[in-house]
Amino acid sequence: MFFEKLYNKNKDHLFSFIRRSVQDESTALDLLQDTFLNFFKHYSGKELPDEQVSRMILFRISRNLMINHGKSYYQKNVALVGEETSSLFGSKGQGPENQVLDEMEAQNLGKILSELLSTLPEEQKTAIELRYSQGCKLEEIASVLDLSVSGVSRLLERAEKQLLQEGKKRGIQPSSFLKS
Repeated sequence: MFFEKLYNKNKDHLFSFIRRSVQDESTALDLLQDTFLNFFKHYSGKELPDEQVSRMILFRISRNLMINHGKSYYQKNVALVGEETSSLFGSKGQGPENQVLDEMEAQNLGKILSELLSTLPEEQKTAIELRYSQGCKLEEIASVLDLSVSGVSRLLERAEKQLLQEGKKRGIQPSSFLKS
């Protein structure tokens, strides 16, 4: 029963986290399934950690699976990063023309953010995604990345600074995206 509750409570957040780094939705679903399978295999017949610790373990497993997947993609010379963000933004306009414009704006924003995030090292990118996309606390990110809380804080500061610098080079101000 605990496994089912854990799955139902975390599947959407984990899928969103994985989907931001994996271009293909079916691959993201496979990685999500592998995340839970690895967790269940490891803890079958063992004492289970509490719900919060289990959540952080799941994020760590999914991060490692994404890194492994990314390495195999790089070996095949295929682009790794791609984002579908149109579903994240609701339409502000009334008519179909405004809806199309809103979707185009959201897709452009997603592309810009994806390009900026792709300039970050993997650990910084993961920290930014966990903090701003998943709303994780510093303690949770520290658990996933196996760092201290102050280490995560410094990592996020460096990542944000690098995003700002890269954005300025491209004529973009990503600081508005980092406010949450």
